[in-house]
Amino acid sequence: MGEITTSTLLQWTYTHVRDRRAQTLLARLRIGQTYLTQRYLLTRDPQPYCDDGLVPLTVRHLLV
Repeated sequence: MGEITTSTLLQWTYTHVRDRRAQTLLARLRIGQTYLTQRYLLTRDPQPYCDDGLVPLTVRHLLV
């Protein structure tokens, strides 16, 4: 966790985004937690891996 940013001292605000759902999405992407990448923790499945790179599926990997 904390893949995209490791600092919690920064003030991240999304006041320019009016939609609460979009604000939540941006915050989750920033901290690296999405249902796609964290669902295995809830379902007790093995951690998902990328098909191409054989590396763990993370937000950083998806964005880069």
